Amino acid sequence: MKLFFHFISMLFCLVYGQTISDVNTLYKDLMTNYSKGVIPTPSTETLNISIGVFIVSINYFREVEESISVTCSFTVDWTDTRLAWNPSTYNNVNVLLIDMENIWIPNIVLLNRVDKIEPIGDGVKFSGAVNSTGNVHYAPGLVADVKCVTDISKFPFDRQTCTLHIVPWGTNLPYAMFKNFFNNTCNLDYYSVNSDWTLEECSLRIDNSKAYTELIVTLKIKRSSLYFAIMVVFPTLLLGFLNPLVFILPVETGDRIGLSVTLLLSYAVFLTLASASVPATSNPMCTLLIIMVAIIAISGVIVYGTTITIKYHYTESMDAIWSPFIKLARWRVRRKLTLIEPFDPKKELSVTKKDVIDLLDFLFFLWILYNSVCSWNWILYTRFDLMCCFFF
Repeated sequence: MKLFFHFISMLFCLVYGQTISDVNTLYKDLMTNYSKGVIPTPSTETLNISIGVFIVSINYFREVEESISVTCSFTVDWTDTRLAWNPSTYNNVNVLLIDMENIWIPNIVLLNRVDKIEPIGDGVKFSGAVNSTGNVHYAPGLVADVKCVTDISKFPFDRQTCTLHIVPWGTNLPYAMFKNFFNNTCNLDYYSVNSDWTLEECSLRIDNSKAYTELIVTLKIKRSSLYFAIMVVFPTLLLGFLNPLVFILPVETGDRIGLSVTLLLSYAVFLTLASASVPATSNPMCTLLIIMVAIIAISGVIVYGTTITIKYHYTESMDAIWSPFIKLARWRVRRKLTLIEPFDPKKELSVTKKDVIDLLDFLFFLWILYNSVCSWNWILYTRFDLMCCFFF
């Protein structure tokens, strides 16, 4: 039985045993009279290039520079009939691993790079494979900074869409045309998750409407907003809700002006620290930054309003109070009395300093609270799901 298996093994080796000499002979025969400077197809035919994209990682995203750094690799297939052979002539060698520097390869260029323009894989040695039918498989890769138009109006709950524009530079239509290797999606088998950005979608589209066939890779990413929500958004809105409490504090305590100035200075310090986390760009401007500036402006108005109420509280004569305030206070008192019992509208009412101060407290409190609620509405509108995870 053992002799029988040895005989079968020897027979298999005799028929299919491939040596390095077979591979060397094949390589020399293929390279004889081969010119890598000539495209594999005549000018009357179209070279179909199948291309697919592997997204390996998103390295970083820079809002101010409007660029995204990605690591990706490509799988590129085409047919070069000059590299076809009969496997039986070379002891059934069906696949040849080859140095791609010795054969023709398409100059695939990423157009919207911000650092440089060069063929993908240029200057880096990537091996490839050729099968007996002349089909060439090439898998280059690159790490590139790509131009990406940003929209941070909803920071830190923003989503960005970036596109990679890839063309076979130097070989325009109809001499070369891209075909999808992975249908219309990217391959994420080797993708490494980024802690700051989540890749929501990666799609491919081929555009043949221009001079060159173009592969458009669309990346849709979402910012991980939990850190910014805790460290920037919630303190901002909390300080915004603390501002109206100044006008609930009785004037007689003498602490109104101290509390309002303390809130103003506290928010000024917080704004200085938080502004480092907010992208500094003007088109479009971050809505959260506008809210932060509005809240510090409201804090300044509060100091102004607190000063007026304290001044009116300690004034000795009603003549020192601005007359429109007196008229509004009289209308407010008359309205309160009407709700309690019938009141003659022709009857003259006298108002006191306390009535005027109560009116000012009500107006300032209502106006500031309204602005704070508007800020919360913006947060709820842009990211309602985050609010739910915090409150429920």
